[in-house]
Amino acid sequence: MKKEALWVFVVVWGIACLCGSCGCLKQERVALLALNSTLDLTYRGDTRGSYFNCCSWGGVECSPTTGRVTKLMLFKSRYLRFGSKTWYLNASLLLPFEELKSLDLSYNYLGGWIAPEEPNLLSSRLSKLEVLDLGSNFLDHSILSILGTIPSLRHLVLKNSNLSGTLHMNGGFSNLIELDISENAIDAVAIVEEPNLPSSRLSKLEILDLSGNFLDHSILSVLGTIPSLRHMFLRDSNLSGTLHVNGGFSNLMELDISGNAINAVAIVEGGFSNLKELDISYNAVDVAAIAEGIKNLSHLENLHLNAVHLKDVGTVVRALGALSSLRILSLQYNIVEGTIIAQDFHNFTMLEQLILDYSSLNTSMGILSSLGPLTSLRLLSSSQSDLSGNLLDQSLCNLVKLEELDLSNNGITGRLPTCWRNMTSIRIMNLADNEFTESVASSSLTSLTSLEFLSISGNHFNIPSSLGPLANHSRLKVLLLDDTELTVDTKVAYSIPRFQLKVFSKSNSPSKGFKATSLGFLNHQYDLRIMDLSSNDIPGPFPTWLLENNTKLEMLIMGNNSFTTLEVPSMTRFNVSVMDISNNDIRGELTTEFCANFPNLHHLNLSANRLEGNIPSELGSIKSLYSLDLSRNNFSRGLPSQLLDSNSSLIDLNVAYNKLQGAIVLSNHTMNLNLSRLHLGYNMFTGDLSFLSSLVNLMLLDISNNSFIGKLPRLIANMSYLVVLDLSKNHLDGLIPRELFNLLELVYLDLSDNNFSGSLASSFIAPRLRHIHLNGNRLNGTLVHALSNSSYLVTLDLSENEFSGSIPYWLGNLSQLSILSLRGNSFNGTFLEQLCSLKSLSMIDLSKNNLFGPLPSCLGPMNFSSKGYANKVTSTPNFILGIIESSPWPYVRTIKRHNKFYENKVMEGMQLPHIVGLTTKGRFYSYKGYALLEMVQLDFSCNQFSGEIPPKIAILQDMRVLNLSHNKLNGHIPMSLSSLAKIESMDLSNNNLTGSIPEELTQLNFLGVFNVSYNDLSGAIPSKNQFGAFDESSYYGNQLLCGLPLCKKCSTTININCSATKSCMRAKEDGFIDGETFYISFGVSYTIVLLVIPVVLFINHQWRLGWFHYVELVITTCWSLFITCYYIVQDGFRKLSSGRTI
Repeated sequence: MKKEALWVFVVVWGIACLCGSCGCLKQERVALLALNSTLDLTYRGDTRGSYFNCCSWGGVECSPTTGRVTKLMLFKSRYLRFGSKTWYLNASLLLPFEELKSLDLSYNYLGGWIAPEEPNLLSSRLSKLEVLDLGSNFLDHSILSILGTIPSLRHLVLKNSNLSGTLHMNGGFSNLIELDISENAIDAVAIVEEPNLPSSRLSKLEILDLSGNFLDHSILSVLGTIPSLRHMFLRDSNLSGTLHVNGGFSNLMELDISGNAINAVAIVEGGFSNLKELDISYNAVDVAAIAEGIKNLSHLENLHLNAVHLKDVGTVVRALGALSSLRILSLQYNIVEGTIIAQDFHNFTMLEQLILDYSSLNTSMGILSSLGPLTSLRLLSSSQSDLSGNLLDQSLCNLVKLEELDLSNNGITGRLPTCWRNMTSIRIMNLADNEFTESVASSSLTSLTSLEFLSISGNHFNIPSSLGPLANHSRLKVLLLDDTELTVDTKVAYSIPRFQLKVFSKSNSPSKGFKATSLGFLNHQYDLRIMDLSSNDIPGPFPTWLLENNTKLEMLIMGNNSFTTLEVPSMTRFNVSVMDISNNDIRGELTTEFCANFPNLHHLNLSANRLEGNIPSELGSIKSLYSLDLSRNNFSRGLPSQLLDSNSSLIDLNVAYNKLQGAIVLSNHTMNLNLSRLHLGYNMFTGDLSFLSSLVNLMLLDISNNSFIGKLPRLIANMSYLVVLDLSKNHLDGLIPRELFNLLELVYLDLSDNNFSGSLASSFIAPRLRHIHLNGNRLNGTLVHALSNSSYLVTLDLSENEFSGSIPYWLGNLSQLSILSLRGNSFNGTFLEQLCSLKSLSMIDLSKNNLFGPLPSCLGPMNFSSKGYANKVTSTPNFILGIIESSPWPYVRTIKRHNKFYENKVMEGMQLPHIVGLTTKGRFYSYKGYALLEMVQLDFSCNQFSGEIPPKIAILQDMRVLNLSHNKLNGHIPMSLSSLAKIESMDLSNNNLTGSIPEELTQLNFLGVFNVSYNDLSGAIPSKNQFGAFDESSYYGNQLLCGLPLCKKCSTTININCSATKSCMRAKEDGFIDGETFYISFGVSYTIVLLVIPVVLFINHQWRLGWFHYVELVITTCWSLFITCYYIVQDGFRKLSSGRTI
């Protein structure tokens, strides 16, 4: 009997395993394929067919025993194929999933559900559905009546789903525990009982989030009827005035009303009787009134009063002392006024955590020395709170239970108080980024042997390389010594430290150039997980012994040193996930052994070295590798296709600035859905761009400065996630596909310096496009309607093309435009007056066109400030490539909540190139980065503008470059130009200007280039300040100008001698020395030489004999050479005449 039962069990188990291994049931697979017609499901093939094992599809989870679908994660599954059009889901498609427990349809532009015709079908077929996420869609209120028929729902998310008005909960949801309807436009909630439906009173609801709506105080009377409510969030919900709580909420434990306009709270007796956590942060409250209103909350343990402006801190603290159960008090982000004394904290006998981060404290308040009564305090955090000066000798010394202390990012100076030696309970101490000045060996740190975490980075502590003063700290796990002085104590015999660190960071030491071996204590560390020795200029070979000793090492940051060789560890290091050895001097090839020894790398950065040879294809086989940076090396040959094919896990690949060449060829069936950022710029790649058809999920594509050829494929329109596209400086030709400008996420487009031709399409959609660089092509036609819909443009560079016609009117509608360059085209007509309405312009270049008419008098109202462009650039999304998981906090036990990621280990962001070509100081430059942010320029040169220079142009006081040269301007130089205090280059040459050069221009202290040549100016040239440095080329062609640096002197009565002036100018133009002076000096020198040589030879007999011997030798040698050449030539002609070759 037992054997039969066993066989039955084996058979059933085998069938279950078979079902599990073969995938989901047929009807569920069919339902998934039906869903694929409205969503973009990702499936992977197996040995039995692409569609068979649907449990292996992306976003699908099945039961390991029954094979039934239990979880569908279909968020963001529609946009790629169907765009942003709103749609409705036929709920009948979900009926086959009878074992479904969790469904996520967020971010899918969903408008709602179409319910099955048969009633109660959803409740019977989806009876196990507990978690439903419909957030970030475009739902209407009908969704609630449909979802109310699914009684099994326990967690419902409708966050940011376009719901508005009154939310009617008319039935169902009897088992709902959590409801998130935050970030909508709801102004009220109505809970109504219906006789034919189960209890609709949300009787089991414990968590409710209504944050980010438009509520009023009546909401409390409605929500107070939910008896089981324990956690309620009303952040940023438009609440204002006094918050009246008249009863109810007897089981509420957590209330968050932060980010409103509440100024007081009135709670009747019995209200919020069990409340333990209250957050009133970011309100315009009267803190004293708040303290009075909540004084009866006897169970309150956590109180958050962040960013509420503490006007009289002493009075507020005394009032809060009535909260006898208070354990956590957070006063972050406050402007603190008044003083505080120890007596103010007298009643806080239970307080365990006091958090003052980012508040405006100072040592004169006595805040630190007044904390003595807080004898139960375990955590004190006052980071970045404007503390300065020395710590008092008795500061914090009574806090005998203190375990965590954070005083980082302040301006505290001097030494640590000696009484800190008695703080034996302290485990976490963060003193980073202050001005402490002390030797660690003589400080109180040596006595704090309970320390687990110590950060003294960014101070003036001096610590020996052996870490001898901390050798007895056996519990120390995390030690951060960045930016601190290191004393190499090679002559001192040190003992083996008792600690085994998990995190050690010693980056950017002021004492650079020390050897890694000088950190002798590292020879005895075997449990390190994170090691950072970056930016120390450490010489010699890469310290492979660190990897040999620490088999559990996860992260190694060694960038910005001077390592020359990279040796491979003898054993495979499975735990290493992050390795950064960038900006060194490592030479040689990257070997396959290196790839094999680090099989679980997530992030590898070897950029800015001298590596050469092939890029190992084995890098593409590291399945966990998501970020690879090999840029700025000397790698050559081709790019391994394994880095780009469908088996690669790479999200970010950067091989820019190498010597890679050849075409990039991928299989037609390759589809890489992982790669998001691809940097191939500044190499020697050739071939066409057909490989892009496999990389449809790219967000950033940079292939600039290569030799790619051919047309731009229309398939690029399928890259719906593309944000940055840089194809500049290649040999691409043909028309620019119209679809390129319809990419909804595109922000930056650079197609400059190619051979694109034809005209631009008449209209574009790209709603986020902010930077367009099409300069240096052969584009032509007019711009009547092109780009007229791109209202968010910040940069528009169409220079050096063949556009014609008048300047398009729609440019005046681009209110965000900061940089406009139309240089080097064939635009004609007058200046577009609408451009004067652009208040954000910082650069405008209309040079080298055929524009005519007067300069616009409306230039004055234009802003022309670098701030306009700087604000637009900084507001442009700076997409973070990723964050290295390097937090030291997981390795120690902490009370305070810390960020998951260590703030100093953020990878490089997706910076937009922002390169613009400008003519300044007489030369053409490419500006980028800070130089571009500071540049303010107006260039109307090489046109046919006429009339006078408008005096209002001087209102543009931030201008650095003004170029009006090569036009037909007349009249005087406006005296108002002296108001351009920041001007660096002013070119008014080749016009018809008259009058004198205003003396006031000498006040322009930053003026480095000044050119008024070839005008009709007259009078004396100013010579003060900067004008004393300008040469005569600045004034050529002005016959009536006089004074230095011209040769013509000025007299009281100006003698207008045209012939003399022309002669002078001719002399200046012919050479850099006056002609008469040259002839006189040459004649005198020649005469002296002729006289000196005979006199010397006559006086000295030996020199005379030597001279004649030398002359005879030269004559004899020359004669011999002449005779030899003569006979050779004669013999050659003789042979030619006899018919032989030479």
